[in-house]
Amino acid sequence: MTAIAIILIAIWLFIIQNKLTQLSDTVQALKENFLTDKIRTKELPSNIEPANTPAVEKPEPPQASMEPESISDIPDECLFSNYAKTETHQPDSKIVKKEKQTSSFENIFLGNIFNKIGAVAILIGLVILIKIVSPYFVFTDGLKTALGYLAGFAMMIGALKLNAKPNMRSFSEVLLGTGFGALFISTYCAGILFKFFDLPQTVIVASALLLAAFYLADKLKTVSMLVISLIAAYITPFLLNAEFETSSNFLFGYFIFINILTLLYTYRNKSRGITNNINLCVTFVSALILCGSDANILMPLVLWGVYVIYDLMTQADTEKGCVLSYINLGVLTGLLLLIESDNNTYIHFGYINLAAAFIYAVFTYLNKSGEQEFKKYLNLSLAAAFLAVCFICEESPTTKCYVWAIEAVALAYYACKYKLKMLAIWTILIWAVAAFSIIPVDGVFAIKSIKDFTPVWNVRLLMFTPVILSSAASYYLLSKSDDKKFIDIAESFKFACITSIYFYMGLELNNIITQRFIGENTSPDFINNMTNSILGFAYTINLKRLNTIDSNCKPFVSIVAAIAGIFSTIYLIVTGTRYFPVEAYIPVINIRCAAFLSGIAACIVFNRLTGKNLYKYLAIIFGFILMNYETADIISKYTLDSGLISVSWILYSGIITTIGIFKNTNWLKASGIVLCIISILRIFFHDLREVDILYKFIAILTLGVCLMILSYLYNKKSSK
Repeated sequence: MTAIAIILIAIWLFIIQNKLTQLSDTVQALKENFLTDKIRTKELPSNIEPANTPAVEKPEPPQASMEPESISDIPDECLFSNYAKTETHQPDSKIVKKEKQTSSFENIFLGNIFNKIGAVAILIGLVILIKIVSPYFVFTDGLKTALGYLAGFAMMIGALKLNAKPNMRSFSEVLLGTGFGALFISTYCAGILFKFFDLPQTVIVASALLLAAFYLADKLKTVSMLVISLIAAYITPFLLNAEFETSSNFLFGYFIFINILTLLYTYRNKSRGITNNINLCVTFVSALILCGSDANILMPLVLWGVYVIYDLMTQADTEKGCVLSYINLGVLTGLLLLIESDNNTYIHFGYINLAAAFIYAVFTYLNKSGEQEFKKYLNLSLAAAFLAVCFICEESPTTKCYVWAIEAVALAYYACKYKLKMLAIWTILIWAVAAFSIIPVDGVFAIKSIKDFTPVWNVRLLMFTPVILSSAASYYLLSKSDDKKFIDIAESFKFACITSIYFYMGLELNNIITQRFIGENTSPDFINNMTNSILGFAYTINLKRLNTIDSNCKPFVSIVAAIAGIFSTIYLIVTGTRYFPVEAYIPVINIRCAAFLSGIAACIVFNRLTGKNLYKYLAIIFGFILMNYETADIISKYTLDSGLISVSWILYSGIITTIGIFKNTNWLKASGIVLCIISILRIFFHDLREVDILYKFIAILTLGVCLMILSYLYNKKSSK
């Protein structure tokens, strides 16, 4: 496990080194162009004047001491602030193209790849010398360690001398990193293999080398030293933990030490700020592997406090420091979850997050004039408060639901008062969490014993009440705003309130029906199916009438209404085929008729709201299906012939057509004609073969009479 972690950390930091190296090479190239342009500008002849331009007295050129003598003398601030504003003479494109053609291939290999491969080879050779080859020579352990240190210092001294030459900077950085690598390897061998150093001495020497490496990385502005320092820093605790008996607090303290060094480096080098994000994540993973649940609770707090102080020190200098602050709060929470002590641990963690929320709230107040910092600290404060509720009320979902429901209303109030859309968005999130917190509560969805169920006054009402009231209150507060964005959010709360009410009604009615009809002749499942269909159509009607004003929520609500309507229709048609049990069936006066009538009412409302004729035809189809189901159940209960179904079809189509003729409504007449054709086809292709002779006579006679009456009424109406 330790070896895998070391390999992953090394690979991760090696990738970051490549990214930072590319950034460093870009800055280096810009500096070279800047220096070249300065020299070209300085060497231009002073007697050359533009054509048709009066002679203007030229100011004396600046002294040579004012010009940069080398690339390293140009600071990053000067480069990025002044270079873009300075008019420079671009070199000839042919020369640039030639330089690129001749130097790109060489720079890739001779200037970049070969020196890094050579550095790795030197380190491997040093390890082989100490570990494998040296036993064949008369080298004592002390001499091996001394030679390792000597080689490391020699490469460092040579690298520092080469660093003064601009064209050797890249090579000197790699050589300097190789020298530090040799020193780190020698230290690990002296402490772990040869036992010259005990644990405190090994840590002291490694820490001193880290300080020196970070100092040189800052002094020489080299990315290689920074990456080597981080790799060595994170390998050290894994090696020490594998050899010595180290406590979790000691290792965690060492990680804090590494983070402090990195923060000091990035404080002086703002362009390397991404290193902190990566470093904090690597620290979390390393602490997760090495420290586990044995570390003291103060360690995560110290680490969090260090980054909070760094954030306060740099917030005036940086524009994008939000990510690190969010990662810091997330790492604090993650590390707290690792620590296990007693049953009150989660409550303690809740109070810690509550204190963090208070601190962030103070920072929010102090930065109320700065928009970015104000939003960042407000988000952090609300996130920490949310985590505090999670920890403190970890064993009580009911308490969490009530706290979050009240918090949602408070956020809606302050969102309207201070016109902060961010608070309105947090209102939605907090309310949603409150709604989902009721899912695991026993008795809300699943009832252990339906016989012990108490209608209305039960835990379901206790859990749904704060959610419904919170959404209604939030809608009321946000709807009073003149801002279109707040109106949209208010409409979403109206939708949530209606959805919660119908959801509660469906669950409660199903349990009441099941308890009332259990053991009786009437099937509670059939009644529940019809009740759910009625609620589905009522919910669809409410959603369709929901948006009284134009808002961004309207398309979403319309889609949900369409889905609910389609689902309720299919559900009703599938589950209402036969009344079960048929012995309890009463023609017309039954719950299935009520369900189909609710579907017809939904179609009428949809037609009036949208003006689409589709819903008119759906209403006719609902009535036709209901007539068919009712006739089929009458036949089943009273043991009649199936030919009555055709008779009912003919009568229904005749009634629809007659109404259409008298009202001169084309869609009613068209619907009646189609149903008449269907009835005729059923009689000739079904009833004439299988139905008793008496019902054949009744069906044909009814068909003939209806068709004659319809033809008479139509012709009489048309002649007027």
